[in-house]
Amino acid sequence: MHRPREQTTIIQRAPTVCLLPLLIGAIGAAPARAGGSDPQVVLDEIFGQMDAICGGDGNGPAYDLYAISKTYFTQELEKIFENAMASDDFGFDILIDAQDCRTTDFDLAIVDGSDGSATGRATFKNMGEERIIDLVMTKSGEEWKVSDVVYRHRPFSLLARE
Repeated sequence: MHRPREQTTIIQRAPTVCLLPLLIGAIGAAPARAGGSDPQVVLDEIFGQMDAICGGDGNGPAYDLYAISKTYFTQELEKIFENAMASDDFGFDILIDAQDCRTTDFDLAIVDGSDGSATGRATFKNMGEERIIDLVMTKSGEEWKVSDVVYRHRPFSLLARE
């Protein structure tokens, strides 16, 4: 059977277009990667994982805060985070400042930086409530690591929990 060229082209491209949302979802849902080459990369990778579950209908694949802390936090901050989690100091997810999530109006930006330090800011609404969360980063060798998680919408510093 002979198909017109337009049909063939559409049929050949349709699977690629249909798979695009799945590929984007898989990338966003991937476990913490070994990023850290640039403050924007760290910010994008950490909050990209959060947005994959919390964006839209809030039912995306789960992310692993422990894997994020091991990959992106300084050793000191990772220890503080793990101690707080072990002692049940946190009844909430520190990336969204809540237990449940449905995020909108999501924006990521590097708001301050120099050769050895930077601040990445995530601004979004969770369940309609404004959230402004800063990741304070320091450069260690060639990698950027999160040295504090600070809220701008209410008093909170993960480093201060030490």
